Amino acid sequence: MKLNLLAYGLIALVLVVPGYFIIGDMFSEPEVGDCAEPISTSDGKFDMDETNCTSPEAAYRLVKLEMKKSCPQGDYLVQTASRAGKPAGLKHYCFVLNASEGDCLKRGSAFHERVACGTGGSQRVSKVTASTDRSVCGDREARTYPDPAMTVCLEKP
Repeated sequence: MKLNLLAYGLIALVLVVPGYFIIGDMFSEPEVGDCAEPISTSDGKFDMDETNCTSPEAAYRLVKLEMKKSCPQGDYLVQTASRAGKPAGLKHYCFVLNASEGDCLKRGSAFHERVACGTGGSQRVSKVTASTDRSVCGDREARTYPDPAMTVCLEKP
């Protein structure tokens, strides 16, 4: 009898503990500092798939999570979601480009994707500065973010 209880306890432990971490990870909220890859959905919108910030797919980084207002003015990629238990409440996830000088990006209908340089329609990141001054990009395309202060300059390769 004691052997059966021990066996059942071990089986439950082997199944429940990993399940807890897997399910918990599936429903975890992204946190400021997390990086993500945008994924198109069938309804023309997008979802953000959390990924390691050093991954080639990590085109965006979450810098703000606003509960009461939208993201600050700027070129943020904004994802809006309902707040659990708050019928009228929305969460606004504010993402900035996760890019370094020399990276190449291609702009889709709603977001940028990281691509190999030379890919048709791609743009190379020529400068990343800790300011919101678009003029640092000259005649190149600029993406600016006030919080944290950042400007990304994009040019055709």
